Amino acid sequence: MDYRENITPEMQKKWFESVDNKFNYYFIIEFEGKQVGLINAKNFSYENGFGEGGIFIWDADYINSFAAVFSTLALLNFVFYKVKLCNLSHARILKDNDRAIHYNQLIGYKLTSGQENEYNQLYTLSLDDYIKNGGKLNKAAEMLNGGNAELTFSGTVSDKNLDEINKLLKN
Repeated sequence: MDYRENITPEMQKKWFESVDNKFNYYFIIEFEGKQVGLINAKNFSYENGFGEGGIFIWDADYINSFAAVFSTLALLNFVFYKVKLCNLSHARILKDNDRAIHYNQLIGYKLTSGQENEYNQLYTLSLDDYIKNGGKLNKAAEMLNGGNAELTFSGTVSDKNLDEINKLLKN
């Protein structure tokens, strides 16, 4: 995470109000029955792709687990294969976060042109790159999950969801 200052309750409330809409999605990562992190896709745009993804595992016991991989694949599979609204995803990664850079490159993210000298760098994932790279990771995840690759999802129809997501939730 890029922001390093203390956050007041008022700042937190203002931030929440700014993302509480159909263009931002935040999910708690539950792994092995325990809430261990958060994953998000924010700032959705029909023109620019399914926004900017982010992930944070706060439980130290799960930093080196498959929680991040499984949740990332679930979100990207939902975005690219279920909702089918875009062909791009974005992620911001701090230039000195070698582990996150490597992880995202395995999925298929590439440093966006002109970002080489930025500290908080923008990476882009195309659907084609995800099919190529994510396919391998999805197969590995399926094997680790006992051969189960079915993506299931649930949620509540809301005016704070994109129409396309509400349609999926109704079916």
